[in-house]
Amino acid sequence: MQLAKAGGLKVIADASARDQDLVASFGADMILPRGDDFAELVRQEFPEGVDGLADGAVLSEKVIYAVRDNGAFSSVRGWQGTGERQIRFETTSVRDYALKFCELKKLSQQVEDGILTLRVVKTYKSVDASEAHRLLEGGGLRGRIVLEF
Repeated sequence: MQLAKAGGLKVIADASARDQDLVASFGADMILPRGDDFAELVRQEFPEGVDGLADGAVLSEKVIYAVRDNGAFSSVRGWQGTGERQIRFETTSVRDYALKFCELKKLSQQVEDGILTLRVVKTYKSVDASEAHRLLEGGGLRGRIVLEF
C-alpha cells in the first residue's frame, strides 16, 4: 500500500473492523469491509472496475471481478486466472528483486525517509529458526519475523 501511494496511485483496500485504523495509517484512500463481496463493493464505487489489483491475500478468483477489462492482476502465489477479459496476470515475488540492487537501495531509502514502515513482530537468532517457524505457522501475525544471521 505504501509503495503504491509513494508511486502516486489511488489505493482501495479491504480490512476487518479491527484493522481499519492500521490500513488507514498505511495510506489507503478507500477501505472496504473484508469479505467475499470485495469485488462487488469495488464495482459499486468503480462500475468499470479498477485498473489493477495486487492480491496479497491470495483471494484470486474471489476478487478478479474488481479488475476492469484489459486491466492487470498481480498475485503473490502466481495465480493466472482463466484468460478472462484480456486481463494481464503477473506474479510478484521477493526473489525477483534479490539482485536488483538499485531498487533495493531505493526501498532502503524509502524506509529511512519514513515512506515505508517496517513492521517486525519478533526477531530470532538463526539457531531459533524452528521457534520462529512455529510462530509463523500459527498465523495472525501483524508484521514479519526477522532471523538474525
